[in-house]
Parts: sequence; structure tokens; C-alpha cells
Amino acid sequence: MQATGIEKELGGEAPAIAALQAVGDAYERRLRGVEAQVPKMVPAAFTGEGMGSGLVGMGIGGFTGMMTGSAISSMSDAQVAEMTKAGPIKFGGKDGEATLQFGEDGAFEQSMTFEVNENGLNGKVRVKSRMESCPDPEGKVTVELEVDSQMSVSGKPGTGGHVHSRFTYERYLDDDAHLINTADGSASNMRIQMSGAENFQNQSLDLTVGYERDGNRIWEHHDESGYSIFRPEEVERTKKLLEAAEFLNTLIAEAMLRGMGAKATPWESGRCIRLEVTSDPGRRKGIRPNTAFDIEAKPRVKSDGTAAGGTVTATLSGGSSLQPASGKVPADAKYGYAGPGKEKEKAQIDFESRSKRGVGRATLEFDTSRGGYRMVGGKCPEAVTVCDITKPFTRTACGATMTHVPTSDKGGTYTFEFKGGGGVVRSTGSGTYTLSGTEDQLLATHSSHPICASAGMTKCYTHPPVTATWTRIEDCRE
Repeated sequence: MQATGIEKELGGEAPAIAALQAVGDAYERRLRGVEAQVPKMVPAAFTGEGMGSGLVGMGIGGFTGMMTGSAISSMSDAQVAEMTKAGPIKFGGKDGEATLQFGEDGAFEQSMTFEVNENGLNGKVRVKSRMESCPDPEGKVTVELEVDSQMSVSGKPGTGGHVHSRFTYERYLDDDAHLINTADGSASNMRIQMSGAENFQNQSLDLTVGYERDGNRIWEHHDESGYSIFRPEEVERTKKLLEAAEFLNTLIAEAMLRGMGAKATPWESGRCIRLEVTSDPGRRKGIRPNTAFDIEAKPRVKSDGTAAGGTVTATLSGGSSLQPASGKVPADAKYGYAGPGKEKEKAQIDFESRSKRGVGRATLEFDTSRGGYRMVGGKCPEAVTVCDITKPFTRTACGATMTHVPTSDKGGTYTFEFKGGGGVVRSTGSGTYTLSGTEDQLLATHSSHPICASAGMTKCYTHPPVTATWTRIEDCRE
């Protein structure tokens, strides 16, 4: 503002600061209008105070970016999916407009435009930002910020300033999904074009600044005009402005990545990694005491299904024993587990995977309670309770008697006999059954071999598959 003559035209430093504060406050009021339209996306405790800085355009862009980054980190998978399904979100009015676009992994793009007129200053800002929420195979996450900001003296044509910047910020994760804080943990690149005019006398500068991942400084001088070798203070002021702009962009990008007020960064939320945990045998509820399990934990990148690598940590709560019992196990991780040693006991194993691709979590639950299943299906509405489906069992309902012989936790064979009035056998048959679904609710599909009907004569035919629903119940009593 000093270099372009804005301060002079406004009557000195104090009025200029007051005008700048007014512009910042006006920007904030516009943003608060946006907040009212999307209240779920803005943490209520975040006030946005202190936004009245010399880099008003970058400040307002950073404020919106930080809020959005924080909201993304705090959203559940279901909320992100809903926002993604909704497509680009557009809102605004005569003083500004904004567009937000979300990805399934929590990545987002936004663009915003504001214009205000306060205390003799006219301010315009256009902001575009993009953030990746999930690291690439190198562990890299990227934030991109583009800001076009200008101020001018409302009552004096030909006096004002303009800043356009494109900032790319790269951050890298280590094998534990933590941001690397040494020199090789980040890289930045900012192309900034600044110009100012006083009474139509122009001054401009075009530079690229930043840091390579090894910490080496980037400094590319593209163009400049209007500077005087007899006024070195102009160069010094410009240098400080560049340093401030670069530093502010870095802070904005860091805040977007970390999510202000969020409990975890986006890649720590489980949104990037699916931790696939399986056990053999697959049935884990209503098991016999001391049942032995082979467990495998496989972290997979949600976006493409590839192996995430890294390590897995498992924590056992309850009986009986887990091997390895503690520490990090290289993925894909394998464990041996002996289930609870007594009846009516429960146990739980919590798994967490960490790698430069992010964090994944999963839980397996075990119990030796006498929980069984209530079975209803086919054309028979009568429910039957069976307390142990791992052993052969017989169920009778609607005149039919079915005997199941499990061959695994996924199914087995069966025979049936149907009697009519007077206890006369009407039909007999056999076949196989398969189980699908969750332990809390299984779908049993019975496929039959030829069924033979007896009514003075024998006739055999094939019946189409019949399904039944087996719903788990606690503390089973037959």
C-alpha cells in the first residue's frame, strides 16, 4: 500500500490500516454469509478473527480453505459420499459466489469470488484451491492455491495494486503415516505476479519462489519494471511482501492438510485405506472355548485396491491369547489366536495399519456365549430355534423335518421328510445348503437333489432353490 501510493491517498498510515481492516471485515462478513448457507461444514468454535492482514485476498482464500479442510477431516464416510453424490455445490449472491466439489476419498476443489467496497477501498478476490486427501505411492499429498486479489482507491482512478499467485505445496508421509518434518518432507513452488499503480505510474514484478524437497531454494526471476536503483527501500519492501506471501500460503496449506480442530488428518481417518481382516474359521460368535483361529490383516488402498504395505498392530481385549501379542507386523500381517477359554466370555481384537498411503482400522469380535439362530424361511412361517449350527441339527416346522449336517461354516448337506395327515410320508429329499451374509443374519440357500413324492405311487422331481433367514439370538435355549 505504501509502494503503490494507496497509503498516501487515504491520508497516512492510520487511515490506511483502518481501511484495510474494514476490507478484511467486509470479506469476513461475506464469508459468514456463505457459512450460513452451509452450517454443517463450518466448525462452530472457529471465529475467523485476525483475518485483517495486508494480504487480504490470500487471507480470505486461506480462511475458506482451512474451514473446508477441517470440515472434510471431520466428516464421516457417509457424509462425504452424500456430498460427492450431490455433485458440485454452488451458492452465493450479488456480493460473491462459490463452488465446492468433493471426491469420494475426501479430496476437494473449491472456487470463490468476492467483491467489497469499504472505507474508500475497493477489493476483489478470486480464489481456487484443491486438496488431495489420500497420499500417492510416494506418500505425497498436494495442496494447490490460486489467488487473484486486487485493491484500488475508490475515489482515485489509476491508483491501486494487484497480486496473482499460483502456489503448489507438497507434503510427504513416512511409513507410519506421519508428516515428515525434516527438509525432505515438503516442497513448494509459488509463481507470484505483483503490480501496482500510482497516478497511472506502474510498477511490477514476476517471480517464482519456493523450496525443492531437498531443501534447496527456488528463485526464478521472470520480469520486473518500474523499480528505481535510487530507492532501495522499494526492493526491501517488495522482498518482505514476497516472504510474507510465501509464508502465509505455506501456513494455509498446512492448515488445510491437517484440518483445523479435526481429531485426525484425512489420511488418518480410514478414508484412504480399507483394512481387510479375515479369520479361519470364519464364524467367531457362539464358538466353542479355546477355538483356534488363523487371522490375516491386509491393508488395501481404497482407490485402486492395491496393497498399501506398511505395518499392522493388533491389540487384544479379553481372553485368551494372540500371537504376535504386540508390536508392528509387516503387512500383510498374519496372527494366531486362541479364543476365550470359558463359556459366556467375549474378546475383541482391534487392528490398525499404518503406511505412507494412510491409516486403516478394523475390529474382530469373538464370544463363547450360547447364542443361536432363529430360522424362518421357504413357504413356512413357523420359526425354529437352533442353538449350535456347527453341529448336526434337526428342525421341524409345518410338518417337515430337516436334518442339517454342516461341512464348514459356510454350509453343508441336508435331508428332509414331509408328512401329511395321519403321519403318512408325502415326500423325501436331500441336497446342499450354503450360508451367506453376516454372523448376525445369515441367508441359507437350500438346493435340492431330486425329491420323491409318495401318495400311492412314487414320482420324483427337482425343486428350485429355497431360502431361509437365520437371525442370531443371545443366550439361546432350545
